[in-house]
Amino acid sequence: MAQGKTFHRDDLEFARAVTFFDAIFAFAVTLLITTVDDFSPDAWSSLQALKDTNGPSLLAFAISFVVVVSFWRANHREVTRFMALDGRTILLNCAVMFGVVLIPFTTEALGKLDLPLPVAVYAVVISATYLMQFFVVLDADRRGLRGTRMSPRQLRWDVGNAVILPLVFLGSIPVAYLVSPGWAQRSWIILAVLYPAIGRQEAASARRAHAAEPVDPKPVTADDHAAGENAPEENAG
Repeated sequence: MAQGKTFHRDDLEFARAVTFFDAIFAFAVTLLITTVDDFSPDAWSSLQALKDTNGPSLLAFAISFVVVVSFWRANHREVTRFMALDGRTILLNCAVMFGVVLIPFTTEALGKLDLPLPVAVYAVVISATYLMQFFVVLDADRRGLRGTRMSPRQLRWDVGNAVILPLVFLGSIPVAYLVSPGWAQRSWIILAVLYPAIGRQEAASARRAHAAEPVDPKPVTADDHAAGENAPEENAG
């Protein structure tokens, strides 16, 4: 791939690249259901048996479904905002796709093996993919491929948001080894509380920053200038 080639929003290659990325997410999220594959008669003999045999796999499927869909929404939203794509951006986003297609593999291990290592590998894959996705946006912003540049305040908030998910997932690895894999997976629920809370804080910070901005003075027009020149003469008369 030619690194110097740039595809603008109106180019066919830009649309093909976005479609390619979307297709990988769709394929990965479809593959997730194949990780739930115990169709033996014993597994389907009763609801309790179904829960015992396929319950962990279904839980892992549900977690990964939410993760992949969330990754896709963020990736599609950001990439479609770019004013152009070049070889470097496409290559970096392909690194994100590499992590995405690994998720079904790690999901199957997570659902079928009650061991710490599947939790650790899953946490590393999710964290690395998430950080790479953020780096794609950061790199594109630095090189002017996005429509608008991040303000310093927005950059600080985005960096803060980018480290939360890796901290939670990587922090669950010691829990998996010291407590249990199940409790490590339960610890991921904290993200459902942290992100909405941080979102409210970020919105409040944006409102305060907007309120603190100085109000531009009313521009002086030609009529105002003329009125100012005539005022002393009127007063003198």
